[in-house]
Amino acid sequence: MAPIQPGLPLKMPVLQRQLNKQEADFMINVISRYNKYAIVLYPFIVSFSAQAQEQAETLISEKMCYACHQLDSASIGPSWQAIAARHAGRKDQLVDVLAGKIIRGGGGNWGIVPMVPNQRVSEEQALLMMQWILEQVP
Repeated sequence: MAPIQPGLPLKMPVLQRQLNKQEADFMINVISRYNKYAIVLYPFIVSFSAQAQEQAETLISEKMCYACHQLDSASIGPSWQAIAARHAGRKDQLVDVLAGKIIRGGGGNWGIVPMVPNQRVSEEQALLMMQWILEQVP
């Protein structure tokens, strides 16, 4: 590994996927144990979370989710803020279930219009999108 030279940008590894709960818990444990290094770790954490948010927003747009859902108002389906508010107390337990509904569809929870399946979405993409949606609490 080459030494860091002043004036040259640092090359950081970029996470290409959302962390699962076990990985996130491990990261939190490491950060809390070495909190004196938090000033150094903080930009990496913020950068990852901003990157994940940007990826989720891009996926939501590319996968045509806006055809049925909006951020703050109901259309064909419920708003993302309504979904986030309904599941705010248990989002960690439901993220997998709700991500499955993105892929397989569902119905009966928000009225008579069923959610159509979106099989062009992978499980990893659905999890990333659902984690973003569940953060949209008004």
